[in-house]
Amino acid sequence: MNARMLVLDTNVYIDLFDDRELAERVAGTLAGIRQPLHISSVVVAELLAGTATAHARREVERLVLPPAVTDRLVTPSHDDWMTAASALADLGGDAITSRRSFWNDLLIAASCARVGAALMTRDADDFRRIRRAIPVQLVARPI
Repeated sequence: MNARMLVLDTNVYIDLFDDRELAERVAGTLAGIRQPLHISSVVVAELLAGTATAHARREVERLVLPPAVTDRLVTPSHDDWMTAASALADLGGDAITSRRSFWNDLLIAASCARVGAALMTRDADDFRRIRRAIPVQLVARPI
């Protein structure tokens, strides 16, 4: 991997919360990667939006919002928003590209590409499609 940093997609965090064995495999993979782990502010927003209870929200905040993590935030810039919008137009207006989650994926991809971060995701199909418009580097999530 030639990226300067690594970002985990929202679905990887959700999988890690739900599957202890997968979390151990991902931790093993991360231990072998030299790039520092960063977090996308889009991912933080998606995780917080997906919480159904105050307890779940506090747990997400505890894991993804301490200063050690927020010092490594990757946040979409104005240019990233413009890149994502152009990519959306280039990729078409079908049902896939009109999903809110696809728009968020475009923002994640644009900001990762800008800062030189690789993205670990289980959403390989969507991101392969996005790569036609935004040159984001992908890392497969361990199975």
